[in-house]
Amino acid sequence: MEIEEISSDNAEDFLSILGPDIVDDMKRVFYRGLGVMGDSSEPEGVLIYELVDAESDKDTKSHVVMAKYNSPEAGKAVQKLYKEDYVYEENIIESFYESEDEKLADDFATEGFSKDKKESDVVKISLKDTAGLDLVKKGNPPSYVKSIIELSVAQYRTAIKACLFKGHKGVLEDLAYLPMTWFEREVSACSITDGNVDGLFLVRATPSGVLIPVLFFATGPDSVKRLAYMLIYSIKKALEKYPPETEVIISRTKKASKEMIKKLLPEVKGDEVFFGSRKE
Repeated sequence: MEIEEISSDNAEDFLSILGPDIVDDMKRVFYRGLGVMGDSSEPEGVLIYELVDAESDKDTKSHVVMAKYNSPEAGKAVQKLYKEDYVYEENIIESFYESEDEKLADDFATEGFSKDKKESDVVKISLKDTAGLDLVKKGNPPSYVKSIIELSVAQYRTAIKACLFKGHKGVLEDLAYLPMTWFEREVSACSITDGNVDGLFLVRATPSGVLIPVLFFATGPDSVKRLAYMLIYSIKKALEKYPPETEVIISRTKKASKEMIKKLLPEVKGDEVFFGSRKE
């Protein structure tokens, strides 16, 4: 059994455990991973984490995105190395996770994490759930709302800088580093006034075909109206391009997304999950 760092260079070796979406995420600047390779050169376990607030004036935390092991030995090996080496190297003050798997939660508790239950901050719906919204059926976005595919790279970068300057990065730790091509450019929307981008609704389409809204932002006196128009535009574009059963995953960790879901789909609830944290 051998433990190795997982990066974009070798993530494909762990595809059978990671899946295509996490393999793709390993290209991102704050994603880190540890993997266990068995004697037969088959992956036996992984621990993938994303650094949170790594480039802010806050202390760095670690969000454990995935932990999956084929054996208890593999799990203990990566947990031990993570705690003894990588937590120290990355100056991590706290690690936290969320999972539907109680066995995994018990394993984390053995490693010193707390263990509690809650409704997940993530909700999962299908694209067809959005088709019947009154907002979508009645609303027609004005001409100043467009797909981001119409933006130049310079316009996109200027808009992202404006978002970050105002303290908005959506659910992304690495918004500053992501190219426009990382997003679903036909479905992602923008609002343009007098040649300036004053609103962005960015959506990611993962390799497995899941749609994930990641940034919902507008500025100025009509920002609420522009947010609504961009949402309508994106939903209609998505319904034109993707099958109705396409999964949409929405994080409610930010105020804007939480209020949007509560208003538009009040009956939608997150799954019950286990969660915990550990001071490092």
